[in-house]
Amino acid sequence: MKKEVRLPIILLFIIPLLTTCEKSLDEEEILVLEEKKEIVVDPFYADLKETSSLEEYWDLFVADAIRSGKPDPGFGRQINIFFGSEPDFASGVTSDHAGRAYDVCNIETVSFEIIKSFWEDYSIVQRLYTFYHEAGHARYKYRHPCESSECTSAPDDYPVMWLSVLPANTPLEEFIRDKNNFFKRDWEGVRYFNCTQD
Repeated sequence: MKKEVRLPIILLFIIPLLTTCEKSLDEEEILVLEEKKEIVVDPFYADLKETSSLEEYWDLFVADAIRSGKPDPGFGRQINIFFGSEPDFASGVTSDHAGRAYDVCNIETVSFEIIKSFWEDYSIVQRLYTFYHEAGHARYKYRHPCESSECTSAPDDYPVMWLSVLPANTPLEEFIRDKNNFFKRDWEGVRYFNCTQD
């Protein structure tokens, strides 16, 4: 009687292949899961679209201020937020400024403009930085950490009040960290407009 040895030999070759394939799939699944864990996005900003209006950004700013612990983000004030048509270089708006705040010391208003041509070219994260920057001037009397004539070097982190124009590839996570510091008044060089009457 002849013994059949082919089946066990074939199984010896197939079993290691199956376990190798299983390990590869497990490693791929782990990598995908790790990538998903690293991407943390605050759903608070999920409703913003390319077509979102300045009023929608203001409503988001107010809600964000409240959830961050600011008791009065601008209630009872006259809100005047608008698009400027072109950079007004004579008034201090330069290529690294995408807007301008008005009547900063007037406690009855929140008034600022965003340069429309800049806004149209911006990503949503750039728009958030620009909007919060100008709202920071108009509502909270925040000044830039330094003016262009005073700045000797750039900071390690760019707080919201440093620039109103940031690179297009700035991630949302960076904005979230910076706006948290913005509402806490926690960044290097924080300073305010002097609105005391002499």
